[in-house]
Parts: sequence; C-alpha cells; structure tokens
Amino acid sequence: MVMSYSKLTILPKNKSNTYHKIYFIAGCFPPFGRGNSITNSCIANHLSKYFSIDVVCIDRKDGGLISYQEDQSLKKSINPKIKVNRINASDRFGLNQIFYIIGFLPCYFMNWALNVWRKKDLLFTEPGIVFAVYPVFSDLIIAYLISRRFGYPLLVDFRDDFSGVMSRGWRKIFLPYYRLWEKTVIKKADKISVTTEDLKNDLISRYTLKSDKITVVYNVVPTLSLSKQTRQGNKNFLSVVYAGAMSRVQKPEILLKAYKKLVSRNIDLKDILKVEFYGPESPYFRHKIQKYIVEGCHFGGFLPQAEVIQRVKNADIGFLSLSESTYAYATPTKLFDYIQTSTPIIACLPKGAARDIIENYQIGLVVDVDDENGLSEALQDLAENSELRMVFADNMKHALADFDTESQIVKWKKLLEDISN
Repeated sequence: MVMSYSKLTILPKNKSNTYHKIYFIAGCFPPFGRGNSITNSCIANHLSKYFSIDVVCIDRKDGGLISYQEDQSLKKSINPKIKVNRINASDRFGLNQIFYIIGFLPCYFMNWALNVWRKKDLLFTEPGIVFAVYPVFSDLIIAYLISRRFGYPLLVDFRDDFSGVMSRGWRKIFLPYYRLWEKTVIKKADKISVTTEDLKNDLISRYTLKSDKITVVYNVVPTLSLSKQTRQGNKNFLSVVYAGAMSRVQKPEILLKAYKKLVSRNIDLKDILKVEFYGPESPYFRHKIQKYIVEGCHFGGFLPQAEVIQRVKNADIGFLSLSESTYAYATPTKLFDYIQTSTPIIACLPKGAARDIIENYQIGLVVDVDDENGLSEALQDLAENSELRMVFADNMKHALADFDTESQIVKWKKLLEDISN
C-alpha cells in the first residue's frame, strides 16, 4: 500500500531549535533475531546515554512469506530507559509481501508504516529529531512523512544501498521508480550516514549532494564482555565458523563445497579441521545448503546472539561471504564480530569495502566470488599455519581501534548534536 502525502499539513518547526528527544524509526528491533535488529538495538542502547530515545518498531509476528527468527536475549539487553513502541504490521493476507516480491513495493512493511502514520499524534508528542535506518525502506518513508508533518529535523542512515540493491537483476526495470523514492527522502534529510566511503561517493554523484551532508559510520556490534583469556578453541581440532543469514546474498554454501574439495584431496585434514554453521533453517538453507553438510561439518541451527558470539570467540577461523559485485559496498556485521573477537578471517568477496578492510589490515585471507578452489587452498593455508593465524589475530587489535563501536556511536552523537544546535 502506497501512502499519499500530497495533502500533508506541515506544522511549523520547533522554534527553540534544540532537541533532546530522538525518535528512532527502526522497523526491525528485538526480539527480531539477527541482522539489522542487532545493529538497531546497539545504536539505540548507546545513544540512550546522551538522549531520550523513543523507538518505533514492528510488533513481530510469525508466519507469512517472509518471516524472522525471535531472539529474546536481544530484547533483554535493551536499556530500560528506552521507550519502545511496537506497532502491528497489518499483513493484509500477505499482499504487501507479494507486491514487494514482484517489485511494485520497495518494502514489505509498508502497511506497518501506514499504521505508524495513523498513530502519529500519539507517538510523536513532543519536538525531537527523527532518526531513521535503512533497511527496511518503510523506516525511511514514515520518517520522511513525520519530518514533514511536524517540522522535525531528519537524520537518515543507510546500512545498505537501497536503490542499488533493489534494482539488481530483473528489477532493473524499476530503477527510476526506486530512485524517485530514494531521492525524495534524501533531499529532505538534514544529515545522512552511510556504511562506507563507496556508498557515500555513489550517493553524492547520484543526487549532486554536498560532501558534508554525508558521514561514514561503520557497522556496529554490541560491545562484548568476554573473557580476555587466550583463544583455545577445541584442543582436538581447528574450527571454522559461519554464523549468520542463509540466503543468496551470502551463498555461504561455498564454504562447505570448498571444505569437501579440501578433505577429498587431503584426507588427514578431515580430523584436524571442522566446519560449524549457525543460522535459521530458511528455505534457502533447506534447498541450497543442507545437501552440502557432510562429515566434518555441523549445523547448529539458530542460537541466541550471546551464544553465537561465544562460538565465534572459541573458533579458530571465521568465515564471511558476499555472492556478487552488487554488494561490493557492503561491510557485513560478521566482519566486525570477528574483529572484536580477534578471530582470523577467511572470506569469499567481490572487490570492494569488506575486502579492502581485510586486506589492508591483514586480518585474513580473501578469494574471489565463486572461487571454490581458491577457498579450499586458503582453508588449508590457515589450517596448517598457526603463525599466520596468530599474525591475523594480532593485527585485529589495530583494526579494532578504527572500527570499535564506541567510536562509531560518537559520530552519530555529533551528527545529532549538529542537527540540534
């Protein structure tokens, strides 16, 4: 469902021009499991040290064509000072999801945005800054409308490249349509934050923006309080861990294929190196991944975030992947989980932001997309070279100084203060 704002009544701007209230529009928020829900709760928790935070999010429901896992451990970690407004998504028999899949809608939560709009006078009761994160795109739509309606300033955050990703493949025919949605929101925003320099440069050239309107803020993950003891893993074997989404964006099955190649040519490594997979049993997992889980590989299902991080901490190698050049700008949150836990990385990535970080900081080995043979050889190199793993783990201490969560939160804090003052 598309909302019309042609007859929108715009209220005068706050005359005091000083805001201590932040309306954080984040459709995916705990107990939604994983992905942007973790990032969103991390942002809200840290910013609540400096501002009064009202979160507007989706009341998670089971079922539908697109569903999300639930992780109650994430919900428990939310600062009690944060006011969380959970609004029903009104699925409408799955029509919004169908319209999204065929490309008519840029988001499958537009009915949720409509319900937020209907309750706007109850949710947005005092002057504040509207801070919206993408994904999902309905976050940006409702933030744009609220900003116009009440005259509140707007900070837009792109954790993903909306029009670039949405228009891949056959969806290219919708590119002008998606760009119009995107441009409308961006032109209204007072400030914009993005994940990488590449995405910043793309938006600047795409819409002729001034450089100082956009700030690069890297992905954030919850600050850990793990033991500082030396990594021990399992004394009987080395482990490679992948914990994350099971979809065609990552195509993580390439790790399983590479492992099979490795042990077929070097049978001794089967007892030395093991692969651990953790994540939801999605349709993609059942049809594309499950068949490659052979002896030496273990699928542990979906685990609470705290348990996943502990598995990562205990692993000897962490794996991440992106399936095509469309995602060259992306820096998956797993990358920062590995940096924070000093877990040496093996990755299958296109040339781009994530690959640059790994190679420039020398924290892991990277091969090209779809290079099973290269990945198999890289696995063997890391498995047999303990000194190389130690070098990568040590280099991560230097990387952490540049990518730690606190330093990224400071950037958002400054942006919000600049808008307020």
